[in-house]
Amino acid sequence: MGPRGRDELDIRPVARTRAHEEVVRQLQDLMRRGDLRPGDRLPSERELSARFAVSRATIRQALEALDHNGLIDRRVGEGTFAADSSAASVTSLVTALRLAQGSLTDQLELRQLVEPQVARLAALRADADDVEALRRLVDRQEASTARGVPFVDDDSAFHLAIARAASNDLLTKMVEGIHELLRASRERSLHAPGGMRRSLDGHHRILDAIARRDDEGAYEAMHAHLLDVQRLILESTEPP
Repeated sequence: MGPRGRDELDIRPVARTRAHEEVVRQLQDLMRRGDLRPGDRLPSERELSARFAVSRATIRQALEALDHNGLIDRRVGEGTFAADSSAASVTSLVTALRLAQGSLTDQLELRQLVEPQVARLAALRADADDVEALRRLVDRQEASTARGVPFVDDDSAFHLAIARAASNDLLTKMVEGIHELLRASRERSLHAPGGMRRSLDGHHRILDAIARRDDEGAYEAMHAHLLDVQRLILESTEPP
């Protein structure tokens, strides 16, 4: 049996207290049951407002929550569509990471579990444009190091570029979520004595391995780099 028409969707009026949360819950249920499948267009804000018996502001609040969690795809001039559930699951995981945060040790262990394998895949899959993008980021980091300016944003951009070169959208989402958590620790490691040069040297080794398509070398270079980052952070937090 095909998907139901929009007028047949099982939508019920909701209480006005925290109404947008009930709207979110019902729309999630429709997606979970397959009544709204990936790529299906949702009713307009006006239609949803009438069907749920809430204001359009409440509908917009609910849609923003669904969008934040990767459950819908909003296309300018086209409408709002149910998103791919697998991508939404990873977005939900990323949101959970942001909320949980965990200790610094937890965050660094998570990087060790994920990023060396991402570097391995990047070495196997990166094209010439990917390698050139990584080179430009390393060149910018060299310039920042020469000026004595910590390259916090370019550090994060380098790791995200590796994730994109791995050509796996789910891994890219996960790495994005991890790196959003780690800005404070990244700043700490780059401000540590010798931190910029040590981090930059690690990036050079990772880039060289990816450019050579040496997947094992890329894995080992990333693993060694993350261990050195961990040492830098621990050194910077030790009492004098």
